Order: sequence, then structure tokens, then C-alpha cells
Amino acid sequence: MIKRLQEFWARLRGDRGRLRARIRVDFYLNKSARSLVDWHDALPQERDPVSLAIFLYARILYELAELNETRAAKELMVFLTQVVDLVLSGEGSLQRPRLPLGELTLQQEEPAEPPSRSYQAEFFQQQDGQYFVDLKGSLGKEGVYLPAAYVVFLQDCFNRLDPQALRRLAQSLARLHDYYKLRRDFWDSAALAGGPLFALGTVNLDPEGSDPEAEEH
Repeated sequence: MIKRLQEFWARLRGDRGRLRARIRVDFYLNKSARSLVDWHDALPQERDPVSLAIFLYARILYELAELNETRAAKELMVFLTQVVDLVLSGEGSLQRPRLPLGELTLQQEEPAEPPSRSYQAEFFQQQDGQYFVDLKGSLGKEGVYLPAAYVVFLQDCFNRLDPQALRRLAQSLARLHDYYKLRRDFWDSAALAGGPLFALGTVNLDPEGSDPEAEEH
């Protein structure tokens, strides 16, 4: 019986694609948080944290909308628009802002105590290169903790990315916002792929509603 269940889940995961990465954000009772990226089945040159950040952002906005937390989603978008403007505001140099985390502090090492709340995103890459994001997390106050989890992860990106990747991340966040402003569909499952594909590409968004993915081919 156990073997049959294992085979079932293996087939199910196979339909999603190959597991490429896992992001985990933990919150602790001492008002600290920690994010960790664990890469699977990906060569170093294939590891693209910017793509993970954009696909995760689209999934979090979608989850907030599904939970009737559209206000939290829009507030997160407004906040990150300000962050992007700050990152790109330097004359020839990039800013690495310290994002407001309230009373939270970032942990570099895993604390001895278990987390009080956790969010985990697994990224399965499909044959067409798109990611399917499987998001799991603690229940309760998602309108607060889902945005907070993304901000914690984003701060870690700002701290670690090289300048070229940091610029690409900021520009991709801005392009994803442009996608949503015109399409107004972060609550639509189609945006889980369409939004990131546009954000990470270089094509212009057609206001008449053509598919940005199709324009790239």
C-alpha cells in the first residue's frame, strides 16, 4: 500500500515537472525570520533566483486574491513599486535598501528552536521552461504572513544578488506590475505563468490583450 502511494505521488509530481528549487521562509517566536533557497537537479549555471522571485510573487498575489485578501495584495504591490523605484534610483549604481520588517530581524543561521510559522514553495520546471509553484504554509493571518514571507525572501535577495541580477530583479518586478495594471488578473490562474513570462522577457505588453508569451515566439 505504501509503495503504491509513493508511486502515485511520484506520477503526480512528474506531471508537474522536475523539482528545481525550494524556498522556505520561517518565522520564530523571538521575532526573527529566515529564508532559505535549496536547489535541486539544477547545475550552478542554471540557477536563476530572479525567476524564482518573480514566479513566487505571482503565486503569492494569486493566493491572496483567492483568500479575498485583494487589499493586502494591492498594498504589497504599492510597497514593492516604491522599493523598485528606490533600487533603480541611483545614478549609475544600484541601491540595496533595507526593507521595513517591523520588529522582525533576519536570521542567517537556523535557530535551535523550531519555527512557529513556515511557508514553503517548491518550483517544478515543466518542458516548456515554465515553473509550477506548489505553495504550502501555516494557516491563519495569511494576509499578513504571506506578504511578510515574500518581503523576508526579497531582502535576502537584495543582500546576496550581484548587481546585474539585482537590476534584473527590480526591472522584472516593475514589468510584472505593468502586466497586472493592464490585465488586472492576478486572481486569474493564467497570470501564474503569463505574468512572470512577460516580467522576465523583453516584449511589450499589447493593450489589446494579445498573449505576451505568444509574442516571444
